[in-house]
Amino acid sequence: MAGFRNKKILGSYPVFTVMMSFTLAMFAMGLFALLMWHAQLLTQNVRETIEMEVFLKKETTDSIQDGILDIITARNFVLKKNGDAQIRYISREEAKQNFIKTYGEDFTTVLEENPLYASFKVKIKPEFSDSISLRSISQQLSRIEGVKEVYYQEALINKVNRNIKKISVIIAVGAIILLFASMLLINNTIRLAIYSQRFLVRSMQLVGATSWFIQKPFLIRALLQGFMSGVIAVLLLAAILKVAYTELPQLAQLANHKVNILIFVSLLLVGSILGFLSSYRAIRKYLNMSLDELY
Repeated sequence: MAGFRNKKILGSYPVFTVMMSFTLAMFAMGLFALLMWHAQLLTQNVRETIEMEVFLKKETTDSIQDGILDIITARNFVLKKNGDAQIRYISREEAKQNFIKTYGEDFTTVLEENPLYASFKVKIKPEFSDSISLRSISQQLSRIEGVKEVYYQEALINKVNRNIKKISVIIAVGAIILLFASMLLINNTIRLAIYSQRFLVRSMQLVGATSWFIQKPFLIRALLQGFMSGVIAVLLLAAILKVAYTELPQLAQLANHKVNILIFVSLLLVGSILGFLSSYRAIRKYLNMSLDELY
C-alpha cells in the first residue's frame, strides 16, 4: 500500500498518451512525405508527356531526314529512356490515317495529293518544360535545314506548368506547417509526461543521484518510444501504400520503392531523435528548478 501511495504522489508516466501522440505525429509526417514524393512522381510523369512536332518539308529526302534525326537526337533537351531518345517518326501516310481516324473525314476523296507533312514527335525532358526553354527549343529546331515548322501546345503546357507550381507551393507550405505542428505535439507531450515525474526527479536529487543517473532512464524510454511509434506509423503507411498501389496500378508503375523505404527509415530516425531531444530538454528544465517552482 505504501508503494502504491508513493506512486500516486510522485506521478505515473503516461506511456499510452505519449505513444499515441508520437505515433500520430510520425504517421502525419510520413503520410505527407509520401504524398509529396508521389506528387513529384506524377508531376514528372505529366511533364514527360510534353512533346514537340517537327514538320519536315515535302522535298526532304530520306538522307536529309536521317541527318535531321541525328541532329535532334544529339540535343540535350531530348528525353531519353534506357539510352534511347524518345523521338517518333510520323510519315505522310501515317499522318493521313491519323487525320481520318481523328476527324472521320477522308480528304483524299476531294484532294488528289496528300497535303500533310511527315514529322518527328520529340519528347522533351521535364527540366526544359518551362515556357522560356520550350520557346528556345522551338527556335533551335526551326533553324535546322529541311524543317518546315515546329509545333507544340504552348497554351496547354503553360496552363499545366502554372497548376503544377500552385500545387507545389501548397504542398510545401503544408509540409512546413505539418512539420512544425508535429514537432510541437511531440515536444509538448514529452514535457507533460516529464512534468508528471517532477517530484520523482526531485526525490532522486535529494538522495544524491547524479544528473546523468536521473536523465538516463527518461532518455532511453523516450528514444525507445519514439522508435516504436515510428515502427507503428511505418506499418500503417505501408498498409495504405499497398491499398493505393492495388487500386491505382498506374501509380504503382511510377513508384520507387527505394525512396519509400528511405522515407520509412527516416521516420524511425526522426521519431527516435525528436523523442530523445524533447525528453532531454524537459528533464534538464526540472533538474534546475527549485522546490518552490515544482508546485
